Amino acid sequence: STTRKNFDGNPNQPSPACHPHFNLALPNGKWDQNTKFKKIYFYHARKAGGSTMNKYLHKVARHYGIEILTVEWDGMEEPGTNDVDTFYVSHLREPVARSISHFKYQGRWNCPDLILKPGNFTPTRENANPIETWNQTGGHVPLSCRWYQHINSHRFRIMECAVNCYSQWFSGLACPTWNISAMEQYAVAKARVLRFNMIVVIEKLRDPNYVQAVERFFGVPGLTEKGIPYCERASKLANTKFPFVVRNETRESLTRLNEIDIQLYHELSDCLNEEGSYNNFPEWDGNRFALNSFNKTEKKRAVWNNSRTHESEQ
Repeated sequence: STTRKNFDGNPNQPSPACHPHFNLALPNGKWDQNTKFKKIYFYHARKAGGSTMNKYLHKVARHYGIEILTVEWDGMEEPGTNDVDTFYVSHLREPVARSISHFKYQGRWNCPDLILKPGNFTPTRENANPIETWNQTGGHVPLSCRWYQHINSHRFRIMECAVNCYSQWFSGLACPTWNISAMEQYAVAKARVLRFNMIVVIEKLRDPNYVQAVERFFGVPGLTEKGIPYCERASKLANTKFPFVVRNETRESLTRLNEIDIQLYHELSDCLNEEGSYNNFPEWDGNRFALNSFNKTEKKRAVWNNSRTHESEQ
C-alpha cells in the first residue's frame, strides 16, 4: 500500500525506509506529533554510504540551524531516551556488498599504515590480508570489548566488521562477555531502528526519483554529493594498483555468514520495491522543528563548563 501508516508503538510498525515521518519517539514507545525537534541524530554504519549521508545531513542541520550528532563505531541510541527532542536517521547498504567494501577499505591493508606511514609502508599483494579470514564479527578476528574502569563494564565499540554488523551496531549488545546471541541482537536492532524517523537505502540513490523524494523529505538538495572517508583515497589507490577480484566462493561464504543481517536488510528495505513506494515520503515540515535553535558557541561553552564541573568532583 502507498498510503501513510499510523505510528502507535506497534512492534510491527512499518519500516522508516518506506514510511519516513516527523513524529517524535517517546520513552513509553508511543509517538508525539506536536513537539518540535531540536537535534538530528545520525547513526553512521561503516562502509554503507555513511560519509555521503553525514555530509548531507550536516548541510541540512546548518540550513535549518539545528544541532546534529553523528555516532559511529558505538552502539545505536534508543529513540526516546535522549533529553533533547531528537530526529533519528540512519542508512543501509546490502550487507555482503558492505562487508566486501569494508574489507577493501581497511581490511586488506591497515588504514593507519596507508595513511600514517606513506614513506615506510608500501602496499603490495604480499603484505595484503586475505579475504578468506575476513569472516569474523570483528573483521579478521572475533569482536572483543575493552573494560572501562570508570563505568565498571566492557564497552561495545566496533571499527572493523565482516559479519552481521548491522545487528551488532544497531543493538550495541555484541560484547562476547555479555553472552547475547546473534538472534537476540537482531531482535533488539530491528525494534530500535523501527523507531527511527528515516532510513536511507544507499542502493536506491541510483534512482533519481528516490533521490528527489529524500530531498523533498529534508527540504534540502545535494544528497548525492560524495563524502570522503578518512582512508578512502589511500585505500582506493592501493586497490587500483592491485585489483581485488571477489570469487564466487567468497561471496557465497559471506552470504551465509551474514544471513541475519541480510534478513534485517530485506525486512527494512524491500518495501521500496513496491510501485509508488516513494509516494509515502512526506515533504519537509518546518513546523516540526525548532528552527535556528542551535547556538554552536553556547554548546561549546556548556560542554566546557560541564567538563570543568566533572573535574572538580573528582
